[in-house]
This record gives sequence, C-alpha cells and structure tokens, in this order.
Amino acid sequence: MIEFVLNEFVRRTLLLQLDAAYPHSLPMKTLKLGLFLSGLRIRRRFLEKELAYLHAKDFVELVPNELCPQHRRYKLSVKGIDFLNDERRNADRL
Repeated sequence: MIEFVLNEFVRRTLLLQLDAAYPHSLPMKTLKLGLFLSGLRIRRRFLEKELAYLHAKDFVELVPNELCPQHRRYKLSVKGIDFLNDERRNADRL
C-alpha cells in the first residue's frame, strides 16, 4: 500500500512540475530536484520508471534533444493537462 501511495505522489508531483513549466520541457535532472525539494530522495532508475509509466499513459511527451540525444526532456501532453484539470475540478467539489 505504501508503494502505491508513493508512486501516486511521485507521478502527481512530476505532472505538476511539468504543468508549471508548460509549454516548455524539463530535463530529468530538474524533475529529480523537484522531487527532492518535495521531500523525496529517489533513485534515478525509479524516476525513469515513473516517467516511462506517465509516457505510456500519454500524460507526458518525450522531447528529443538534438544536441545530446541521451539527455531526455519531458513535456506535459494534452492528455496530462486534461487529467490535471479534471482533478482540479473534482477537488473544487469536495
């Protein structure tokens, strides 16, 4: 149960970071720093797994980096924006 809550918190934090940067993309290093500032010390592999999950769900886009292809950047997708907007609307009803 704790792992599920942690995964949900990490995913939501990542989406909120990308939402704040929209329409720009962010590198993994910046996303990891944001999680650290939120009180989480996570390993790079865990972060890669969570970003891959969000990408598979089409909440996050992978933005190519022409200068250095191994340094991936991430951007909030339209589906990710819609998801966050739905959450905000539902939170207002509580």
